[in-house]
Amino acid sequence: TVLPKFNIDFVVPLLRQENAKDICVIQLPPERKYCNYFIIVSGSSTRHLHAMAHYMLKMYKHHKEESDPHTLIEGKETDDWLCIDFGSIVMHFMLPETREAYELEKLWTLGSYDDQLAQMTPQSLPEDFIFGLT
Repeated sequence: TVLPKFNIDFVVPLLRQENAKDICVIQLPPERKYCNYFIIVSGSSTRHLHAMAHYMLKMYKHHKEESDPHTLIEGKETDDWLCIDFGSIVMHFMLPETREAYELEKLWTLGSYDDQLAQMTPQSLPEDFIFGLT
């Protein structure tokens, strides 16, 4: 039997099955070279976060290929956040209030502050705003 690959199409239904809330999948541009997908999900409790994370680790172990990297886990000692780096996919499991505080979706989708400033026309900026200072 050929097992499905541990990829985005496999992972998102697993997260839904595990009752992950507010699943956000961000596809990173290739020049980022950090990972292909960044996934942020909310859980209903610390126990729920840890259960989802452990289940995803178990699924990775069974579905990974020889060339797939070892996982890196952050936040094991915390109550409100866990992060697992699966190589091409990085997953954050957060309590809703922690997720709201860190706003990772904005961090990864808005671009850098400099990029945002570069897209603004000088006419839209206040007169005393110094633009392009390096």
